[in-house]
Formats: sequence, structure tokens, C-alpha cells
Amino acid sequence: TVSVAHTTEISMALNEGANLISFYALPENKSVGNVLSDIQDNATGIIGEGVAASQISPGVWVGSLNNIEPGAGYWLKLDQSDNLDFTGTYVGYDLEYTLNEGSNLISFPHPVPTEIGPALPGYAEEFFTGIIGEGVAATQITLYNWVGSLSHLEGGNGYWVKLSQSVSFSFTEPEGIV
Repeated sequence: TVSVAHTTEISMALNEGANLISFYALPENKSVGNVLSDIQDNATGIIGEGVAASQISPGVWVGSLNNIEPGAGYWLKLDQSDNLDFTGTYVGYDLEYTLNEGSNLISFPHPVPTEIGPALPGYAEEFFTGIIGEGVAATQITLYNWVGSLSHLEGGNGYWVKLSQSVSFSFTEPEGIV
């Protein structure tokens, strides 16, 4: 059982180079500079789906990405390994995703790792053809039959998902969240 309070402590271990991440909790101020302030001496850039920002000096971010969105995934680039720590509000309850046909860069909004099938509502799962995480991937070879090195979706990780058609859904809340 994982107790998800209104306020949650986030501690995310990050590698040198590119990290495919997401957030299941965010502070009230979701600006890139605020969310990443703990690693401002180390982070050089962040890329989302169709948006990006670069840090030109500590705490000064420029680009088309201004705020971190709870349903989005991001590539975060660091000069060296680090830990991102902050306090945020859990965003997973009833977070709705509206995804387009093709590839979408998304989050998994829960702190409890969940198998792919149970994480997706059945009406939405049928449109997912593949999921790629950092160094892992899964393909749905027949309806509800996933194969590959990715078996569970995890909060804090970002995912490229490929869909055969557009769909709106919310991830199934994992068992054990109170």
C-alpha cells in the first residue's frame, strides 16, 4: 500500500546525459525553472513533445517549454548524475490523456509500478501498438498480449506510446494507492 498524500516528496535519481522522465507530483509553480531548481547547476536542457527549453545560466531557461505538464513525458539532459528532489502535489487522480494517432510522449501518473495491461482501460488498450521507455520497449502483438523488455509502467518515467487511432482515457489507478 502506498499512501499518496496531498503533498508528496519526490526524489528522482538521474543519469549523466539524457533521461526520459515524467512527474506524478508537481509543485504549485510548474515553471521549468522552479521544478528543476534543485538541479539548476547541472541541467542543460529539457525536451517535450514539440517543445524544448535550454538553461542559458543557472535558473534562466529559454525556449518554447515554459511549464511542466503532469501528463507529459520529457527528455532531461544533465552534465553529470544527480538527484532531483522537491515537494509536490500528487497529480494521478483522474488525470485525463487525449492522445493522437501515431507517437505521443507521455507520463505514467502513479507512484506504484503497474503492468501495462492492467494500467490501461480495455477500450483504450486496443489502440496502443507499442510503448518505448528509456532502454525498454513493448509491442502489443495481439489484442491485450504485450511482449518485450517493458512489462510495467512506472511513475517518474516517460514513455513514447504509439497508437493506431486517437483516444482519450485515464490510466487505471493501481491497487494499493490510498
